Amino acid sequence: MRAPRITYVRCHRDQDYLGSLDAVGASVRAVQASGDIDEALQDVDGVVLAGGPDVDPALYGETMHPACSLAGQDRDAFELAMARRCLRDGVPLLAICRGMQVLNVAAGGSLIQDLPSQVPIAMPHSVDDTVTTVAHGLEVIAGTHLARAVSGGMALQVNSRHHQAAKVLGRGLQASAHAPDGIVEAIEATDLPFCVGVQWHPENFWETGEFLPLFRLFAAACLQRTPAHI
Repeated sequence: MRAPRITYVRCHRDQDYLGSLDAVGASVRAVQASGDIDEALQDVDGVVLAGGPDVDPALYGETMHPACSLAGQDRDAFELAMARRCLRDGVPLLAICRGMQVLNVAAGGSLIQDLPSQVPIAMPHSVDDTVTTVAHGLEVIAGTHLARAVSGGMALQVNSRHHQAAKVLGRGLQASAHAPDGIVEAIEATDLPFCVGVQWHPENFWETGEFLPLFRLFAAACLQRTPAHI
């Protein structure tokens, strides 16, 4: 069986993303969040969007909260265009942390800009003792892609390093997991073979394997896509 060909958009912590993709046998094209979208998507089967700073709130019609730390116009524009192409063309997409937020904004949704100040009842969602420190549990919604990737039941324990979250979901998206405080922790497109965003960092566990089933399901969806190019 050939390797799924994945375009991975680089962030400042590439190692674990690349380790996770390598662990499921993917052939990775790592690109910077700039340049030509067509070139970045040429002859690939799927896309991974990674974590990082905040999406500019102007892109979903809001004034910036003081707690925001922006990624920059170039990265926002590139990744939003990438997510929209995936949504338009049915290209399998795995979007992690900031990537999930990019996916939601690309579909016309909005974000809670700062959980600690805007959602006082929210539990801590930025817990960075180590990259694999468990921050909270979450409940996965049955029948979703995420549910099919979960091994060992529908209740997960996850790490967490975010201060933003999905607010209004974008067109065609549904929540597939929530934290105990009700914050949306995963989303997916309801009418596409695989388009999943998760708010935690499954890539940090690639050596111990807790979330490799999610990467395997993504890789399998990439191989099933025909034609295997964009």
